[in-house]
Amino acid sequence: MAFNDIIAHKTNTFTLFVAIPISIITAFVLVKVDFVYALTIAIGLAVLITTFINTDYGIYALIFSMLLSPEFGERSTQGSGMTIRIDDILLVVILFTWLAKMALNKDLGLFKKSPLNKPIAYYTFICFFATGAGMLFHNVKVLNGFFFLLKYIQYFLIYFLVVNHVRSKKQFDNFTISLIITYIIVTISSIIQIPSGHRVTAPFEGDAGEPNTLGGYLIFIIAINLCLILSPGVIEKPKYRRWLLIITVLSVIPFLLTNSRGSWVAAIPVIIAYIILSSRRWVIIGFVIFFILMAPIVLPDTVIDRVKYTFQKQQGYAATLQENVGGVTLDTSASERVRSWRDAWDGVKKHPLFGYGITGWRFLDAQYMRVLVETGFFGFAAFFYLLHSILNETWKVFKTAKIPFFKYFAQGFFVATIAMMTHGIGANTFIIIRIMEPFWLVCGLVISIPYIEEIEMKKLEDLKEEVTRIKLGTI
Repeated sequence: MAFNDIIAHKTNTFTLFVAIPISIITAFVLVKVDFVYALTIAIGLAVLITTFINTDYGIYALIFSMLLSPEFGERSTQGSGMTIRIDDILLVVILFTWLAKMALNKDLGLFKKSPLNKPIAYYTFICFFATGAGMLFHNVKVLNGFFFLLKYIQYFLIYFLVVNHVRSKKQFDNFTISLIITYIIVTISSIIQIPSGHRVTAPFEGDAGEPNTLGGYLIFIIAINLCLILSPGVIEKPKYRRWLLIITVLSVIPFLLTNSRGSWVAAIPVIIAYIILSSRRWVIIGFVIFFILMAPIVLPDTVIDRVKYTFQKQQGYAATLQENVGGVTLDTSASERVRSWRDAWDGVKKHPLFGYGITGWRFLDAQYMRVLVETGFFGFAAFFYLLHSILNETWKVFKTAKIPFFKYFAQGFFVATIAMMTHGIGANTFIIIRIMEPFWLVCGLVISIPYIEEIEMKKLEDLKEEVTRIKLGTI
């Protein structure tokens, strides 16, 4: 009997003998605990049951929770403290149910063979080794190092979950639509924040929200959207393409009002990439020229002031805190970042091979220097091998994909990855949960494209064979 048939056959039994008793026990427990914990438990149980029946439901829940789930706990802007999110719990639940399905069907595997398995394994091993050594030499606090490693593994597990599970274009389309719906909700939520006068942040981030996180997420999705918008015929219905264009243009407003200079810089390779790759490059060039000419008129003063402040020389004591790089004077914030990089480089010299371990060095808001000081040159090489593998495999998918939507979705992810690599110059982009969860989910979708096309082509051949047999009267 096929696995889906087994699940369908056992669903009623599972519901009767497992779900109902658990629900009764939970009802007695929930009345005695805090509402937040009660809600979390209830959501977790609901996801467990629905995911066991159909893993798609769990992935939908995960997609929406990536940007729309609240955080519990406290953290500082310097990286101290700890928070837990609904999607952390959902991911554990989804993976637990996946393991349960594996127990029922040996054909399912947690780590399906894919082109990124090796680079992920190399980087993960070095992170574990460096952090373990850091714990032994008392550079890393055990709990801090453990939970950060867990976060890294969590991102990779999202990738493996998607690669293992997505097997049809319908699934691919539905998950993409869910990503876009989440993006629309985030955009609307960000626009609603504008009248407050504060820098806009992602939903449910509270007072300690990070505008840089929202900026990174928005440019990541915008980069993918642009490829679908600029490629005629990729989206079959023109009205959907127009709506995607409208929401993408609208999302540029909160993107600018994050006042995140790192995110703005990440937009530059996106523009350059589409000028090179797109057949509609003159549209992009025209828009860029128009934007530059109109910027002093249409851009809010906060955005213009933010740009000017970056290179504005201060007076008095503030001037002593400014750094001069290549003849350019940087503001105090950027100067502090440069000084932290310089200090980190001194640390690298002391531990050049495997670094201080994850969280072994003090807070550092720069992805590449952080990788270098925490995992040394071995970790740095493994990290770039992973990024190179992502770009290389994504480009292969773009060049070989036969279905237009798949082809240009892969191209969009290629450009978006370059944008994230640029964003990582001034931020810990590849460990920020609200950026990396969507990133690794989309990465899993893109790497799945060759397998999906192979399955879809096989279905088409079977259908043609069946039609032929019907015409010949053998059925």
